[in-house]
Amino acid sequence: MIKDVLTRLGDGETPSAVEVGRLSGLSTSEMAEFLASWSVIPAERRRAILRVAIDLAENDVHVDFGSLFKAALTDSDASVRAAAIEGLWEDEEYRTADQLARMLRDDPDEQVREAAALGLARFATLVEEGKLYAPAAQRVRDALMTAARDDRESVTVRRRVLEALGVLSEPQVGDMIAAAYADADPRMRASAIYAMGRAADERWLTTILQELENDDPELRFESARAAGRLGSSRVVVPLITLLDDPDLEVRQAAIGALGEVGGDVARKALQQCARSADPVIRDAAAEALDQLDIETTPLSIAPFLNDSTPTI
Repeated sequence: MIKDVLTRLGDGETPSAVEVGRLSGLSTSEMAEFLASWSVIPAERRRAILRVAIDLAENDVHVDFGSLFKAALTDSDASVRAAAIEGLWEDEEYRTADQLARMLRDDPDEQVREAAALGLARFATLVEEGKLYAPAAQRVRDALMTAARDDRESVTVRRRVLEALGVLSEPQVGDMIAAAYADADPRMRASAIYAMGRAADERWLTTILQELENDDPELRFESARAAGRLGSSRVVVPLITLLDDPDLEVRQAAIGALGEVGGDVARKALQQCARSADPVIRDAAAEALDQLDIETTPLSIAPFLNDSTPTI
């Protein structure tokens, strides 16, 4: 019984992954039992249970904690609500989009509103692609636009809202990105550059090329990622220069971007990185080369042919 599982999860120091796994794929009747018992578990323990569930979901495609995470969206504890949003990172249901839009607008906790903005980023992509139920798409757009224009909202939340908006091909979004890039706060500038990459619009190419040389490693990092998303051949040489950057995360971002841009020059640079003495750089380069191969190798039907295949 789920009640017994939750009782065991509420005891001890660390939630058991085996016991947390029993909360995967809850039926309707099990959810009713879950909801009756969940709130009596101490908040700190509820947070720990969700952290284990998130880790399990990231490493095992066969588990499904969707019902657990959705139930936790209305938890009384802000950290539990934020963790629940994180756990729904693959969910694309319009009802989830509606819930996140409401949380961005109404939740009293900044941490939760930030998580909601991050969660809405994937729904903004669906909006741009015309893949989200139209009324929900409008609510997502309205919630993000309202939050972006709210001067009372914290920089922490507004920067994530801007990042989510970046993918929308609307004139006002471009204006918002430009305004954020001109902001004195380096956090807003970093998010503006991230949004430029999400926009994948070459109007931002010159800016991104300039920021690849910024003294601030966070801005170089975001610029490298944005350069990869733009995919212009003009970013290849500047990205190769960043392979010697003193900041490891910047080097990793440059490697990933080269894998996105592709081309012979990028491939040779990545092959050299794959021979690095640093295992982190080697692994990043191997992943980038794999991505490059996936994107450039044409699909072959030869393995599916045999001697009995009729000649056309």
